[in-house]
Amino acid sequence: MIELIGISRHYRDGRERITVLENVNLDVQQGEFVSILGPSGSGKSTLLTILGLLDKPDTGTYLLSGEDVTRYGDGKLACVRNRHIGFIFQQFMLIPRLTVGENVALPLQYTRLSSRERRKRVNEALEQVGMLTRKKELPTNLSGGQKQKVAIARAIVTSPSLLLADEPTGNLDIDSKQEVVSILKQLNEQGRTIMLVTHDQELAEIADRILYVRNRRLVPYGEILVKGAGLG
Repeated sequence: MIELIGISRHYRDGRERITVLENVNLDVQQGEFVSILGPSGSGKSTLLTILGLLDKPDTGTYLLSGEDVTRYGDGKLACVRNRHIGFIFQQFMLIPRLTVGENVALPLQYTRLSSRERRKRVNEALEQVGMLTRKKELPTNLSGGQKQKVAIARAIVTSPSLLLADEPTGNLDIDSKQEVVSILKQLNEQGRTIMLVTHDQELAEIADRILYVRNRRLVPYGEILVKGAGLG
């Protein structure tokens, strides 16, 4: 499903070149649930934007379902992103002036589906996260947990094979966190590949496999524990 080979990403701060990721290698199978742990500023979010085709690496190769997407132009990247990848963000990213249903329908604007099929998909996505009855409400009337459920519905409405979650429970209370965790597990059981980025060790442990960003590279989390290197 996902194969990263020698991925590096650098930024310029004036004359200084800052390396965020260096020679990152990753292999994720279809249907796998992988968490990526690491402290703030370690490069987790940069890695997620590369996986989500929102940013390009400076060097290396990214194979998505066997296709070298590092060779794609912006137009083709946008098409692949819309059809195959769903995003779940910590800040929900809902548009306040649109209803719950309209927010969930946004990714379908770039498809050729009929209006009837779009309504069907929106209803199915909202029903899966338990928010169908709130379809006509505005996000401002919802709790944080409810907003995140709507955001998850929006992420799955195009039936993507890959879900990318960036601190999806970071702004939620304990009960809402458990509800979101339950939904993520259910989506994975349905066959979706999930990549979860977090600094929350407890959240990371819901995945099949945990990786850790250390010294700008990805290493198995078990190596960090064995070496007693700590999490900082």
